[in-house]
Amino acid sequence: MVEAIHVADDLEAVILTEEQILARVAALAAELHDHYPTTVPVLVGVLGGAATFTVDLARAYPAQVEVGWMAVKSYSTRNRASGSVRLLKDLDVDITDRDVVIVDGVIDTGLTMSWLIANLAQRAPRSIAVCALLRKPETARFADTPTYVGFDIGPGLIVGYGLDHNGHYRNLRCAAVLAPHIQEPAVRKTA
Repeated sequence: MVEAIHVADDLEAVILTEEQILARVAALAAELHDHYPTTVPVLVGVLGGAATFTVDLARAYPAQVEVGWMAVKSYSTRNRASGSVRLLKDLDVDITDRDVVIVDGVIDTGLTMSWLIANLAQRAPRSIAVCALLRKPETARFADTPTYVGFDIGPGLIVGYGLDHNGHYRNLRCAAVLAPHIQEPAVRKTA
């Protein structure tokens, strides 16, 4: 894993250390277990940003848990979500009459999560909850869906702890705001 010092010029600010994240992940696992004390919930990790969080959450869970994976692509223009979601990898675990927890690294607008809730609800689970490590301030709330959140955070592109920008920074141990100069497309020089 990469330390923040190795990519310091790429980061605007470290917002959460690895220790802070892991302590909150353990607390979230305990909260979820309190909600599901007698069942084996299915954690549905949203690939790729939630992979690290999902695995750590499952490892911290104090009882049996099953893990499944989905991958979706949200379409946006100029950093604005359009509401269009495409399924890239479907869940291959039967969730009929099961307690399902959708696990995501960050809820930005809430559009993708709303789509996931609706999609999984069609499969007749006993219940659906959401567990996100990070939630942005403008995020929609999900009526009638229990939501567990590690940290409410401010605006900015967050990288690290599984979250990436163009495939980079997933292995950064902390969570950090990416510097604006890294987010901007490269300017082509003309002769």
